[in-house]
Amino acid sequence: MSRAAHGDRGQTIGVYIVAMAALFFLAFAYFAVGQAAVTRNSAQTAADAAALAAARQERDDVHDAFLAALLAGDGTAIGDLLAKVTGAGDPCGAASAYAEQNHASLGPCVPVADPPGFTVQVVTRGTVGRSVVKGSEDVHGKATATAVVEPRCHVGDTSGHTVNFSCRNGPLAVDPTAPGFVLDLSAFFSVHLSK
Repeated sequence: MSRAAHGDRGQTIGVYIVAMAALFFLAFAYFAVGQAAVTRNSAQTAADAAALAAARQERDDVHDAFLAALLAGDGTAIGDLLAKVTGAGDPCGAASAYAEQNHASLGPCVPVADPPGFTVQVVTRGTVGRSVVKGSEDVHGKATATAVVEPRCHVGDTSGHTVNFSCRNGPLAVDPTAPGFVLDLSAFFSVHLSK
């Protein structure tokens, strides 16, 4: 009887070792999934930042034209700028700089038309890292994001040097000749991520 009990004890140790090995494998597999999720989130953060930077640059590139239209009291030119933001700068260059700051490389950077903005794709410089999943050390995070520029206001009438706008937050009167006037385009345009 003692021999049988001793044999059972040996089998129990074998089952215990197999069960522990399986648990360790699962733990490492979950760790690999966690690493992949962190890499993916890092890529999405970089893509969002890059897309927003491109759209912001597109908006900021119309600053001088918008100010000139305000000073001229040219409601038609202001309306055209509000309807379609088109700058002459380098929005994709701004997107690339933000991607780099987030440890990623900018892939395609493509303008979108309605509403105007940019769709960008980024690839993380870092990889998922070594894990129990074969080849994970060669997998980079990839993500895509789109950011757009939308008008917050519609131009109304002009009175002297004052240009009146109807905005989402209510009426806005702007006198570009007023002392200390600084044009803040964020009052006229919303820059946000698009789904």
